[in-house]
Parts: sequence; C-alpha cells; structure tokens
Amino acid sequence: MDAVNVDNCSILPHCCTDADAKIIVFRPTLPRTERLVPYLREIDANRWYTNCGPLLSRFECSLARHFKVEANRVVAVANATAGLSLCLLAGDGPPGGLCILPSWTHEASAVAVARAGLTPWLHDVDEATWQLDPVRVAESIRSEPRVAAVLVTAPFGASVDPAPWAELAERTGVTITIDAASGFDSLLGGPVNAVVSLHATKVFGIGEGGVVVARSAAQANRVRDLAQLGLSSERVILQAGMNAKMSEYSAAVGLAALEEWPERRAVFRRVRNRYTARLNGQDRINAWLPDGVSSTLMVRLPGPSAVETAEALERRGIETRRWWQGGCHRQPAFAGLPRQPLPVSDALADSVLGLPFHTDLSGPDVDRVVDALFDLQTD
Repeated sequence: MDAVNVDNCSILPHCCTDADAKIIVFRPTLPRTERLVPYLREIDANRWYTNCGPLLSRFECSLARHFKVEANRVVAVANATAGLSLCLLAGDGPPGGLCILPSWTHEASAVAVARAGLTPWLHDVDEATWQLDPVRVAESIRSEPRVAAVLVTAPFGASVDPAPWAELAERTGVTITIDAASGFDSLLGGPVNAVVSLHATKVFGIGEGGVVVARSAAQANRVRDLAQLGLSSERVILQAGMNAKMSEYSAAVGLAALEEWPERRAVFRRVRNRYTARLNGQDRINAWLPDGVSSTLMVRLPGPSAVETAEALERRGIETRRWWQGGCHRQPAFAGLPRQPLPVSDALADSVLGLPFHTDLSGPDVDRVVDALFDLQTD
C-alpha cells in the first residue's frame, strides 16, 4: 500500500461548478481524434488492417517496455476475457478438468474458464488481501486430481506475488494464470502468465482489448497461435483456438493512449491522493489502496451495508457501483458450480463499494463524496 502523499492534492479544474450536480462514478476517456489521425493515416498507407500488422507489432513492443519484459513475451488480443481463455487453453493440463478461481472476482473470469472448456471451482479469498491463498489452493489440488488450472485474480489493481504460484505450478504441473485485469500500472512480467484488460473502463483503455504477458516466449507463441484459431505459421491447426486477434485500429488507439499515459497517470494519482488524505486516519471505512493506480477506488464499510450506503449516496446525488456485485457464486449462470465455503467472499460482496473515481473529479467533488460517506456512518 502507498504512503499518504498530501503535498500534491491539486486536481484538474472541475467541468461543472454546481455543488448539487450529480457526481458520476466513472467517466471513461480515450485519445481524441486528433491524436489518432497520424496512426490512421499509417493504416491507410499500409492497407494492413489486421493479422499481426506493423502498428500491432509496435504496440506490443511498447507494452513490453512498460511491463519490463522481452517483446516476444507480449501478445495483444481482442479483449482480456479471451486472453484468459487463451492462457488456459495454452496450459499443459488435460481438457475438461477443474479450474480453481476466486468467487470474489469479475464474472468475466468465470466465463473465461468455461469458454476454455474447464469447470470453474469457486474458492474463498483471504480476508486481508482479497486474493486466493496459495497454501489453501495447494491443499485443494492435493485433494482433487481433476484440477487442471488455477486463475488468480489481482483485485482492483493490486499486485500478486508470482513466486508462490510459480512454485506451485512447477511442483504440481497445474496451469496458473493471473487475472490482472486492472493491473496495467502495477503488473511486472514474471514467471506466471498474466492478463491485463485494456477495456475503456480501465485506467489505460483502448475501447476493447487485452494483453497477455506470458511467462516465456514459447508460451507467448502458443497464445498467439491460439488467438488465430490455432493456426501455426505453417498453417496447421494442432489445437483449436479462437479468433481473438487485435486489429490495427485498436493498436492505433493503444499507441495514441501510450503517448498520453504519463499525464493520465498523474491525474489519477492526484485524485487518489486527495481521497487518501481524507480517508486516512479513521477506523470505520477501509479504503482499498494498492500500489500504483487503477480506475476504481473501493472502500469496505463496517457491516453488510454496501447496498444501503449506495442508495443513500444516490439520494445525495453521488453515484457508486458494486463493481463485482455479489461475487460469481450469486450469479444464476454459476449457481450450480462446485464451490468451497465462501464466508469472506460473502462478507466482501455485502460491504465493498466503489466510489466515484475518474480524471474529471475536482478536489471539492472528492470532499463532497467523503463528507457524505462520513455523515452516513455517523447517522
């Protein structure tokens, strides 16, 4: 977690001065037209629109520098859900097995597992980290020989220590992938496959997209083939994949967004620092503030009060969101999935709330949100 920085709490001027105007929870921002034009002209000149074009190659090389890995370990794909499925398909485990994943995650994680031909096995998370515990996962693998994979979620921009997971993969032969959907600013490439979302709602977005940061060049090559239906460079399909390529147009947005990233990150950082300064030092509301920045700011409220608090804040003109709703186990499509007891997941689902967090927020906006939150906790 970051230390509080109260020296730089200035935020960009607010677009509205009406103190009663509704504060929305999130406002996506992508590169504007003028920033995209040079890249679109390159596409026009190249007449290369998809299938591993030159802009995509440049984008992947730039992403590799960002994640501090070799360029041949990065594969940009159509979306992060497909990226997760591709990593699971690229695993060495038998098809049709179980995949351990947390119930406290976005529903897309469970969908990705199912689309890879595996059965999600929902597990609880640690109370402090909101992540799977590698020790408990190892116990599940020992008790159930059908486990073929593990999907580890990095919650809301937090980082995951890859070392124990890499050791577990080496010891058991189970495929392990980190779902770092919100981890653009916190993930460093390591010895475990990881997937980052580039969706418009993320801190670094291109509209729709994802990036696989593979554990090795060989693994990246396998993911790349699977993203092209499974076709190898010799046009031979040894394993059926999916059509999950990223187009040149998405790569163009990505290259333009990388130009803006330092400034965009700084603004998110200032908004976050304002929240941190206001929320720090009180013991009733626990802010989720992992290293780096993400596109959400989550708080855990005392008791199962997320729904009631959201409704009360809405009446005050403040929009919030329960980003992961009640967890995967409360979704009708996943009701019949195998699961372990989920007391922590249930508690988090009922007490975690996403506050307004985007680059258009002003300092007074943040103060209004926090003051309202404090008022509701003392009523």
